[in-house]
Amino acid sequence: MAVDHSKMDHGSMAMLNMTDMNGMDHGSMNSNGMAGMDHSGMGGMDGMDHMMKMYFHFSCHSTILFSFWKTTSWEGMLGSCIVIFIMAALYEGLKVGREILLKRALTNEPISVPSSDVHIVQPAHSFRTMLLSRSHLLQSVLHVVQIVVSYFLMLIFMTFNMWLCIAVALGAGVGYFLFAWKRTVIADSNEHCH
Repeated sequence: MAVDHSKMDHGSMAMLNMTDMNGMDHGSMNSNGMAGMDHSGMGGMDGMDHMMKMYFHFSCHSTILFSFWKTTSWEGMLGSCIVIFIMAALYEGLKVGREILLKRALTNEPISVPSSDVHIVQPAHSFRTMLLSRSHLLQSVLHVVQIVVSYFLMLIFMTFNMWLCIAVALGAGVGYFLFAWKRTVIADSNEHCH
């Protein structure tokens, strides 16, 4: 079928392009192009509980990280805030713990508390030995955990739910208070989201 596109407006061209897409007849569409279409296979916009708010708000209704972690009551929100508070505090502890483990590995300090004040300095290790050392493998695993938790906390904050944002901020503050006094460096090279 030959169609002269120069005489068609933008809306008519869009309708023409959509008339035979995947064998579906879209001829009954309205100006938005949505009427008459079955959206059940696409998750369905009609079945959405609510749209994500893109502004800070105080609400007890929120979906947190996963579709099964939903809050619909103030009790659920309070419980979720407590879990998030603990997660943020432990995240701060994880950062300090990784730093302490790294310092011990680099200075050949034993992981356990020494029974005497005498430390035996081990000879320099080869690259392969250091790469496959238990300390480096542990640091690698903890690094992955730290990245995942930091992005979880960032995504929780991005729900724009003020209760959840406050839980993240207070948890990070309490975690810093509890753990950061053990820090050995001022700059944090392990920070991922801040």
